[in-house]
Amino acid sequence: MVSKKLRSLSAQISSLLLALLLFSIISPTSQAELPNDTVPNVLTLPKEHPESWLYVQDMNFWGMTEGKVIILDIASNTRNYKGQVSTGFFGSFIPSTERNEMYSAETYYARGTRGARTDVLSIWDNATLSVTHEIELPHKKRAQTVSEKNATQLIDNDKYMLVFNFTPATSVSVIDMLEHKILNDVDIPGCSLIYPSGERGFSTLCADGSMLSIQLDEHGKVASETRVPSFFNVDEDPLFEKYARINDVGYFPTFHGYMQPVDLSGPVAKPQEKWDLLSASEREQNWRPGGWQIISGHPDGQIFILMHKDGVNGSHKDGGTEVWVYDTKQHKKVKTIPLETHGISLEVTKGDEPLLAVTNAKMMIDVYNPKSAKLERTLSIGGDNANPFTLTAVE
Repeated sequence: MVSKKLRSLSAQISSLLLALLLFSIISPTSQAELPNDTVPNVLTLPKEHPESWLYVQDMNFWGMTEGKVIILDIASNTRNYKGQVSTGFFGSFIPSTERNEMYSAETYYARGTRGARTDVLSIWDNATLSVTHEIELPHKKRAQTVSEKNATQLIDNDKYMLVFNFTPATSVSVIDMLEHKILNDVDIPGCSLIYPSGERGFSTLCADGSMLSIQLDEHGKVASETRVPSFFNVDEDPLFEKYARINDVGYFPTFHGYMQPVDLSGPVAKPQEKWDLLSASEREQNWRPGGWQIISGHPDGQIFILMHKDGVNGSHKDGGTEVWVYDTKQHKKVKTIPLETHGISLEVTKGDEPLLAVTNAKMMIDVYNPKSAKLERTLSIGGDNANPFTLTAVE
């Protein structure tokens, strides 16, 4: 009896719900239909990226054929992830300061991880993040290394692109970015990487502690070549190949905690007087620079360096527990920023209200206020599977 009553009640409830549903569909007082979605619905970015945005290169060690550069707004608490571009296998990335474009030198294999190799220089549109042009790099000799800012550089108001090659013979490819064509390969035996210098040229660090300075003509050919005598001891206290550039002076830290400035404003690099990063007590505690991208500079003349205590031979890749800020005019430390999580790489944005981005040991981006030394936010680009080793600020 009870069972029959329950079945009857259930049937009445079902009928009522069906009636309500039909009423809501045909009732003239029901809400208006939602507009149809536009498919595809593609957003675009501003052609000029704001100073608070950061280009974060993910080497993607868990799937290295799928490297990428992620565009982050590190000043915002929401919608930080603005987009990404693919950089293939061991890509090398640089944004233009003259045109609304970004560039990446990339490598691909016909069968993913093997097969015929193709090297290309891709040109990306700032707004749409689409490839507008692709220049094939011949000879399959582009350097394939962990992301390195000085493996690709722009010179002469971004008219020419320079790409570092390593087979292990070293050379630099010269590319006309207005005509989109390869102009020349410049041999740099015994030297590595690219540091723009002079009106239309570059300098490169050499294994004997010297530099080689080269100027190019309008056709990308070598117009002058000068060997700068050795100015640092590669065995006793080598330079980091990473540097901070402020007003055409390159600041190269050494493994043992000195600063070696090099004037790169002219056609020939001019090493300047080296100065000490450490006080007597800090040197007793063996503080040293360390990490991957260990240094960044701001146009106001300050440089930021990752530092760690109890340094030893080989700890130059260990990262840092603090960021030390130096005034390059006074040659002195002006601030210490303790890191909440061990740091591997850093970059400071270039605006009037700069932010300090630090890749931490958890492969996330910590954003600090350099003035207060406080952590403002932590951003993820993919959790433990990400490898954001190289950070590039908008200039």
